[in-house]
Amino acid sequence: MKRIIPAFVFCVAVGLFMGSFTVYAQTKEDADILVDKARIVLEEMMRSQDSAPPKDLIGKCTGIAIIPEFFKAGFIAGGAYGKGVVLARRDGTWSGPAFVYMGAGSVGIQFGVQMTDLLLVVMGEKSMQAFLKSGFKLGADAAVAAGPYGAQVTAASEILLKGGIFSYSRAKGLFAGISLEGAGMGTDFGLNRAYYQTASDPEQILFGDVEIPLSAKGLIRSLEQIK
Repeated sequence: MKRIIPAFVFCVAVGLFMGSFTVYAQTKEDADILVDKARIVLEEMMRSQDSAPPKDLIGKCTGIAIIPEFFKAGFIAGGAYGKGVVLARRDGTWSGPAFVYMGAGSVGIQFGVQMTDLLLVVMGEKSMQAFLKSGFKLGADAAVAAGPYGAQVTAASEILLKGGIFSYSRAKGLFAGISLEGAGMGTDFGLNRAYYQTASDPEQILFGDVEIPLSAKGLIRSLEQIK
């Protein structure tokens, strides 16, 4: 029995992480739903005093990633997985959303289940370009730190000066908090293709010239209203 439980937990953790590689027919409707969830998460977090980044930080960022319902579960070993969108900001203009997944596995004493909405504010062009890398890892390819609130933005000088990612979250569950250090991110080419029909490459979507679908315009409008 002692051997069965760790083995079972390990399989659950691996299954959560490997979910990013599951192949199924993803549709435009799937993509529309995820974009709308991202819009709702953004609007609700920006209204909250507990989870909102300073508005002037959004005005200085080069991009933003929104991961609704990042799911984490642990029983001795653990795993976490979620899907979301990333948008680039250049010269004050937001791109359409490119679809991404995030996954992580962990070991150690941990118990509980947590559903977390994540908002990642990207600072600096180098950090934004890192999102395009295959096998991008938070903390390795770009520094990641809990984001400042209110006047704290002036004290968070290292990431503001050198680039990196500020993370914001709101969670429901039994874990006290969430660490993104070492979490892996990748492109969801299937959702990109389903959403844009003609494009799946994230660089083309974020920095190229693609027609922005109607559902994305609501998300972009919400970002433009953060002033």
